[in-house]
Order: sequence, then structure tokens, then C-alpha cells
Amino acid sequence: MMDISHRLIIAWATQRVNYLDELQRYEDSYAVSQEFCEWTTSFNVYPEVLQAATLKVPTFNKENRAD
Repeated sequence: MMDISHRLIIAWATQRVNYLDELQRYEDSYAVSQEFCEWTTSFNVYPEVLQAATLKVPTFNKENRAD
């Protein structure tokens, strides 16, 4: 079963493809759909690949700053 982050990625990709189609940017739309097709079909098959390809952004709390 997919967790919320996977669902958000799929929702974003779907919205992006629809937006690009509305602008008649069909090549860009196709590129996005193909790229995310690879991601969305490999979630359950190769979860380690998704984890390796996901960028981890640190939290920038005040406690972590050296002012």
C-alpha cells in the first residue's frame, strides 16, 4: 500500500501533466508522464530505488543555526 508521500507525488504529476496539456505543451507533458510512470510503477517493486532517489532536505530550526 502506498503512503501519503507516494500519493502526493502521483497527484502532483497528474496535475502537472494536465496543466501542460492545457498550455498545449504536449512534449513536456509526455516527458513528465513518462518520468513519473517509472517512479509510480516502481514504488512497490523497488522501494530502495525510490528511497535512494528522494532528496532529503534538512530542517532549518533555530536550534540548528550557528548565529
